[in-house]
Amino acid sequence: MSSPADPHPRRRMSRRRIRRLTATLTVLALLLAGGYTAAAALTPLPAPIIEAEAEAEAEPQRTFEADPAAAQAAVAAEALPTAVGWLHDDEVWSNSDAALPIASISKLVTVLVGLEQQPLEAGEEGPVHVWTAADRALQEEYVARQGVAFPIPIGTEVTTRQMLTLALVPSANDFAAAYAYSIFGDNDGFIAAVDDWKARHGLDSLELVEPTGMDERNAATASDVLRIARLALRQPAIAEITRLSSAELPWGIGLVESTNPLFGVTPGVLGAKTGYTSVAGYNLAAARASGASGRDLVQLSVVLGRPSPEDRVSSSLAALDALDSAPQAVDLVAEGEEIGAAVTVDDARIPLVTTAAASAVLVPGEAATRIAELEPPDEGAAGQAAGTVRVETPVGAEEIPVVTTEAIVEPDLWWRLTHPALVFGWEEPMDPATRSAHAG
Repeated sequence: MSSPADPHPRRRMSRRRIRRLTATLTVLALLLAGGYTAAAALTPLPAPIIEAEAEAEAEPQRTFEADPAAAQAAVAAEALPTAVGWLHDDEVWSNSDAALPIASISKLVTVLVGLEQQPLEAGEEGPVHVWTAADRALQEEYVARQGVAFPIPIGTEVTTRQMLTLALVPSANDFAAAYAYSIFGDNDGFIAAVDDWKARHGLDSLELVEPTGMDERNAATASDVLRIARLALRQPAIAEITRLSSAELPWGIGLVESTNPLFGVTPGVLGAKTGYTSVAGYNLAAARASGASGRDLVQLSVVLGRPSPEDRVSSSLAALDALDSAPQAVDLVAEGEEIGAAVTVDDARIPLVTTAAASAVLVPGEAATRIAELEPPDEGAAGQAAGTVRVETPVGAEEIPVVTTEAIVEPDLWWRLTHPALVFGWEEPMDPATRSAHAG
């Protein structure tokens, strides 16, 4: 017996379709869920955000300077014009702005201006000058005025190095003048060259009217004399001559002794030049090598107008000795110093620290700098590279590695599944500053 006809066939068909659609959606949902899980599990996560220490954030490049008190004290202790400094630096400390007669210190200027026109390498003899009747006449004039001179016959061949040695070691006036005039022709040509040279070097107080220093109008301040000595000692040909305590010359001259009174009195003397006239008094621009700070330095001092040879020596030594205490050891980076942190996408904060220390010895006028250059570390155990701290000092630069102190581990699958905006980049990780503000 056949079943009675269904009075609502369309409704039964709709229910079947609903059941099929539900089953299909269920399958699709399961498939989609599996895809999301795979995508969430495999999508690369954003790199950690670098968070600098508060001090580094406020001042990314830190500068360290030496206290100038010791250099200032070195000149303040002297009643007469005094200046101090170091060869490698450009700073000068002085207790006087008075321009005074510099006497034979003038010869440093003469040689510097001449070498700019006709360069001479260290150890070279240089061009030969044939002694003239004019040179001989000047010699006789200097002898008559009780100036230092070493008469030689007309026609004698003299190398540039021999002229400079006699001008700078025993302070011979005749050879200083012959050197200047052999290059510039006459005194007017020489003075024009000096005026141009001093303007280019900012030596405003310097006044020269002739090349030897016998004229009392040759003058400068103690600070400008120190700058002149610094320029001279940076010139290799001059530096190798002024450090000679004596030299052997031909033509019957024989052994000549340096006029620098510090030779044999203190170790490490490197020149530079004395000066004396009855008006100028006893002057000395001195250079001395010193390793008192553990760093090789060349100290410079200038004393002008001292009343006696003994005062010139004692003032120079006092100024130089005072510089022994001026260099200062400065700690720039500490080993294990926390420089910042790497903040991961799941808010883990991994401290970043230096792997070594760095320090410097600075003299007044010098500075050292440090700047942290951090970068996001890779995932892995503690010790991952995270940038450097770059240190720059007067003796060079170095880079101190920065590393992580803890392992960087990716968040687990559950975190990935529950943070899709961060995983898929729909939302940027909150930077440390914003996080702190929200926390506050």
